[in-house]
Amino acid sequence: MYSNRYSEGRQRPPAGKLVLEASGLAAEAGDRRLFSIPETLRVYSGERIGLIGANGAGKTTLIRILAGLLEPAQGSVRRMASCAFVPQLDDIRDEASAEATLSGGERTKRRLEQALQGGAELLLLDEPTSHLDMEQMKRMEERLLDFSRTGTLLLISHDRTLLNRVCTKIWEMENGTLHIYAGGYDDYRVEKERLRTEREREYDQYIAERDRLQEMIVQTRVMAQGVGTPRPRKGLTSKEIRSARPHFNRKQGKMDKRVKAMETRLEKLPQVERPFELPPVAFDAECHRPLRSKSALEVKELRLCAGERELVRDGSFRIRPQMKVALLGPNGSGKTTLLRLLKQRSETPDGGPEASASSAMIRFAPNARVAYFDQKLYSLDLQESALENVQKSSAYDQTAIRTALARLRLRRDEALKPVWQLSGGEKVKTQLVKLFLSEANVLLLDEPTNYLDIEAREELERVLAAYPGTLLFATHDRMLLERTATHVLRFNGQSLELLPIEALHADRESPPQQDSQAVGTAPQQAAWTEEQRMKVELEWSELLSRLSQPVRHDEAEKERLERRYAELLELRRAMR
Repeated sequence: MYSNRYSEGRQRPPAGKLVLEASGLAAEAGDRRLFSIPETLRVYSGERIGLIGANGAGKTTLIRILAGLLEPAQGSVRRMASCAFVPQLDDIRDEASAEATLSGGERTKRRLEQALQGGAELLLLDEPTSHLDMEQMKRMEERLLDFSRTGTLLLISHDRTLLNRVCTKIWEMENGTLHIYAGGYDDYRVEKERLRTEREREYDQYIAERDRLQEMIVQTRVMAQGVGTPRPRKGLTSKEIRSARPHFNRKQGKMDKRVKAMETRLEKLPQVERPFELPPVAFDAECHRPLRSKSALEVKELRLCAGERELVRDGSFRIRPQMKVALLGPNGSGKTTLLRLLKQRSETPDGGPEASASSAMIRFAPNARVAYFDQKLYSLDLQESALENVQKSSAYDQTAIRTALARLRLRRDEALKPVWQLSGGEKVKTQLVKLFLSEANVLLLDEPTNYLDIEAREELERVLAAYPGTLLFATHDRMLLERTATHVLRFNGQSLELLPIEALHADRESPPQQDSQAVGTAPQQAAWTEEQRMKVELEWSELLSRLSQPVRHDEAEKERLERRYAELLELRRAMR
């Protein structure tokens, strides 16, 4: 099945030159039909199309067919423009090449530049932002938008921010079908919600009409029985009653016909399936004991190293209970190293093998129960099912566990399979549910969205937002960070800054200052000396430390600190 849907109020974009046409495409994986698109797909010059869908839906297969790298089980593809394809980095096996020494982000950028320099009119990309940090993602978006001024884009992505900023159309692979939506990702979500609401309304109308017909049938049958039996009246002879019977029989016959007509209408009434929606994951406060301390985690004099390279020098921060803190920094800045150090210290407070390279005073709340997630998934028993793995460390009942697994798309059979039979993404989901439903009240998460499709990422957002404990997590998913974090711990050179998420928003949204007089005490950027910069940074760190401490200030002091915070924020912007 193929459908073409455009949001209400939006016009179909004007068609440019036809650059690609695919007719009647179908693909298979072994004995399984991946998708079937009986209609014709057309791509026009200047379009920027985002291809989305669940893992395993056939997105990569479709884009490889369109690129001419795979033959479809059915159908044909015509390309009327030069085409270049950049595969997902995980699919590249040529490790012996010069690229083997490059980082994932460098290899991704290099392959994109090679494709762009080839002069292709149509660029097909599979997960172009994988392995990139947030700044690299922004530059990738700018590069793609620059290319689209003269070229055409078709890309697979789970990066919702990229889909919003770059794409003008969304193709969704769902249950072997393809749906097309105008606009970026947010437009797609609005239209999906409208369609869901419409299905609910259609179902309600169906139920109302079904109940009305059933009630009318019952009432008419009762009336027909009464009509068919003449009531004896005073003064009527038996002969008169017998002579009236044909009249009543005719009335009963008419009523019976009405019943049959209504029964036929009921039989022919188009059935509408009830839209299915799982209940949200409901956390039980009894299963996650609240922290009985003003600080969930306190770190002082942090020196963070990777080998001989110093990543952080003398960093300090304090995290309060129920804060949700995102680690923010470029690749290699120390986010994973910090999470591993915190995990190690939660298990061995006096330090361990890494203490010689990295050191700090690290103190968790006395009743903190710390759980750690990374992609290695060591805590899963591969011989047991996802359900059994979660049950072993959870006080929740089986219904709650099954609901949580199902919300992350591990339903029925998948939840009962041995973990070794699950895909990488399904194992990640199992591990995440295992942590969320454990007795932990402090979670350390290192890239929890890796291997997750868009639907699972959105559900993860809802779970993280509802989680009653304290979170410290590293992610490259910009939308998840924006919607989940209450604070960010920013890696800034060799220093750390703990900021409320609102400060990060203000930092991004405010335009750079063009006139030094507009910044109170800020001189021209060229006049800043290294000594002045250090003084501002020192005061900034001290102020953040004071604001993050659980000390109640009087209103005047609080107002003074907040005013100085705003002034320092402007000064730091002026220094850039």
